Amino acid sequence: MKKVNLFEELLQERNKEISSEELKSLVKNIWSKEDENKNRIFKSLSKKNNKEFNNLKFNEMESKNIFHKKTIKKIAVRYRLRFLDSKLFKGEYPKNITNIISGLEKKHNTTLNNFMIMAPSKLFKIKSPDDPILFVPIGNDYYYLIHKWGEEFNSFRRLLVLPFKNIDNLTIFSVLVSVVFALLGKLIMPSLTLSEVFILFLFLVKGFIFIFFYMFFLTRRNFSESIWNSKYDSF
Repeated sequence: MKKVNLFEELLQERNKEISSEELKSLVKNIWSKEDENKNRIFKSLSKKNNKEFNNLKFNEMESKNIFHKKTIKKIAVRYRLRFLDSKLFKGEYPKNITNIISGLEKKHNTTLNNFMIMAPSKLFKIKSPDDPILFVPIGNDYYYLIHKWGEEFNSFRRLLVLPFKNIDNLTIFSVLVSVVFALLGKLIMPSLTLSEVFILFLFLVKGFIFIFFYMFFLTRRNFSESIWNSKYDSF
């Protein structure tokens, strides 16, 4: 019995429907359209936002991906992040970002614009693997999360950036450091009286507040509550 070559069978059946040249032309057009779509999306990601929002189909949106600006601000301030136009983003997008955006556009029958990204300050300056999140505005200060990529944050980050949240936090941090050093002074010199420890504490408070605030502003830093949506360099 003659054996069947499935590849030959496929070729014969396909050639009945379309010639090789027509097939090449068809595939070339598909690839060309895909390339045009990718270029359009990357151009949109690098454009300055015009503050218009995107019209997404209500029934197609996932509620877990909808966030109000107040919520985004809280997280940005808590972890010392920026929430800025994608035009200012200097990091790398994942390789499949155009497919993700294109898929969402088809799902909602729209063209997405005015992308926003929440990420660490350094991602708006230099390339970094840290954890960015891409959003689009959908109106009334609400944003729709499109994609999250990169490495997860260490939970310790929240404690590290806590002193830089606002002026009150930095002041409290200075006082706590002064308390620790005053107690260390008591341990090192047990002969110190409580009055002397208190005087040492007051001296340390003035010293640490001056040092921390001076170094903070000398290095052109600013508080998280001030920079979370600022496009300027102070971070």
